[in-house]
Amino acid sequence: MDARNIFSPSLDGLLGGDWRQSGAGPAPATAAAPAARKSTLGPAALHVGARRASFAQERNRAREIVSEAKLRLTATFEDARFGHALKVDQLWPLVSGINASIERHPAAIMGVTRLRDRHEYSYLHSVAVCGLMIDLARRLRIDPTLHHDIGLAGLLHDIGKSRVPTMLLDKPSALTEDERVLVSGHAQWGYEMLIQGEKLPEIVLDVCLHHHERLDGSGYPDHKKGESISIYARMAAICDVYDAVTSVRVYKRTWSPAEALEWMVARPSEFDPAILGPFSAMIGVFPVGSLVRLQSNRLAIVLDDPEGDPMAPPVCPIFCIQSRQMLPAKRLQPGLDPILGLESPGRWSLPDWGELRAARLAQFDLTDQAHA
Repeated sequence: MDARNIFSPSLDGLLGGDWRQSGAGPAPATAAAPAARKSTLGPAALHVGARRASFAQERNRAREIVSEAKLRLTATFEDARFGHALKVDQLWPLVSGINASIERHPAAIMGVTRLRDRHEYSYLHSVAVCGLMIDLARRLRIDPTLHHDIGLAGLLHDIGKSRVPTMLLDKPSALTEDERVLVSGHAQWGYEMLIQGEKLPEIVLDVCLHHHERLDGSGYPDHKKGESISIYARMAAICDVYDAVTSVRVYKRTWSPAEALEWMVARPSEFDPAILGPFSAMIGVFPVGSLVRLQSNRLAIVLDDPEGDPMAPPVCPIFCIQSRQMLPAKRLQPGLDPILGLESPGRWSLPDWGELRAARLAQFDLTDQAHA
């Protein structure tokens, strides 16, 4: 079944039953919010020349950028859903803000987007992919004049999902063949939306259309192979999958960063090893917000990047494996209780993992500021 000719009678019900296809239209407050709210992307957020900051210092600026991103991307996706012209000019300052934050501390934007609510997935996934692609472009030493185009490509790579019913994007069980084809149509639909508006960089169009292509030709929509897939689409494939599988979703368990990387490394016929190597180094040994096992047989959350030894970041123990009890919040100094390795939150069935992680990171962020 061809994703480009998808509206068969058997799928009419899927589209007709979704709120986005009703006559109600978007909530006025949602559509009006970006115009009514003063932008937070001022000189402080856009100052690329700012010196590098600690994770705790940059996190506040990253929060402002992500807050602005939610508003602007909500409006952009609403415009796409209802066939309105996309205001891409409102997204360029957002890309600049994300780029500047990455210059100051690459992990801050990613740390904030990890705290997303399940219902914010589409928007903050786009922000995360934007940040990952910009940082990866730096690692790959791609011409800096292209970094903003690469970032915008990350922001808009999934714009076609605005035409996919929410009931399918959040479906807890396996998709039927018709449903799978419908969802896979988002790449082509997004591309068609983008070429109908203002002229955009070719990188943006290419990534939107081809971020699901795989080196062995098993991807979609064009089943491209090897070098016929641009480096930007190959970068997007890795960034997109990594953020998707490590995010809290309604219908699946959350993978650890290590699981995500191992899964892609084991598929060199799909994901470019020459890009995946630098990407793995970029993610780091123990990313901020990841779950780790300590020598004391406790599980802990990584609170910040390590200042010295990459194997010894500051952590907060949250769970005792032996007693199966949750632990009171306490920050451990680096190296005090050595880390044995990364753990998958899904393996331990931790209650409200996303909320727990967000609360601990926020708590010790405030503590860091108080002692700054």
